[in-house]
Amino acid sequence: MATDQQRIERLTTAAAFCLFDKKLSASGNSSVIWGALNLLIGGVLVSSNDMWGAVSLLLGLALVVSGLYEKKVRDPKVVILSAATLAGLAIWNFTIIALSAMGKTRLVFGGRTLFWAIAQIIGAYGTWKTYAAYKALQEKADDPTVQEVRGSIDELAKAKPAQTLDLVEFDASAGFIEGNKRYRLKPVEDMYVIARYKSQVGSTKLEEVTFVPRNEVAIIPEGEKFMSKKIKASVRLGALTIPKVSITPDMAARIDPALRTMSLGAS
Repeated sequence: MATDQQRIERLTTAAAFCLFDKKLSASGNSSVIWGALNLLIGGVLVSSNDMWGAVSLLLGLALVVSGLYEKKVRDPKVVILSAATLAGLAIWNFTIIALSAMGKTRLVFGGRTLFWAIAQIIGAYGTWKTYAAYKALQEKADDPTVQEVRGSIDELAKAKPAQTLDLVEFDASAGFIEGNKRYRLKPVEDMYVIARYKSQVGSTKLEEVTFVPRNEVAIIPEGEKFMSKKIKASVRLGALTIPKVSITPDMAARIDPALRTMSLGAS
């Protein structure tokens, strides 16, 4: 029978695999967008009797197809495909810049093409570097655990804290550069599934999913000052302590029922 630590390691590996999956899906979306853009560029050039536009059309079509493939297929080879696609697009953009300089074609979007090419080559290198990590995760993660964790991630993302009585949500300041982080905790048996999001204007982006035994989660209120019906506190998640937390008394009481009186006092 697996120990708690082995179970946490298995869940953590599955969570890392799920997050990687999301990145691959996002990469697929990017490829489709780049492909659509190249189809547009190719169409404009061909309509102007510039036959170099045919290359952009073919490349755009290839990008759309590879993007859809990235979104659907989960295999380490997809990482290589994604990197190769971005690199190919970058090379073509550098080529079309050179052709434009020689007067053989024109840049439909002007100087933006150079910035796109640089971003694409950097993205291709960054994607290629993740191949080994993704391959190792795929070999180590077991499918039932991956499906379990994926379900928990989706459930946390869709949940409405005010209507989900066992869900805990709070924000924490991570400094000027990092901005605010939003945490969501949901108990599953004797564990807490913990999702950390980066709060952005009008949206949140999932950054990390971890698992901590329920008896290793605690909240430490910092005085009894209320700011818009929220209190300041620190939250301990296993070995990690999160400072500068802003949490409603009701959410705090979900972590520590002894704080229920604080919740009643705020209502």
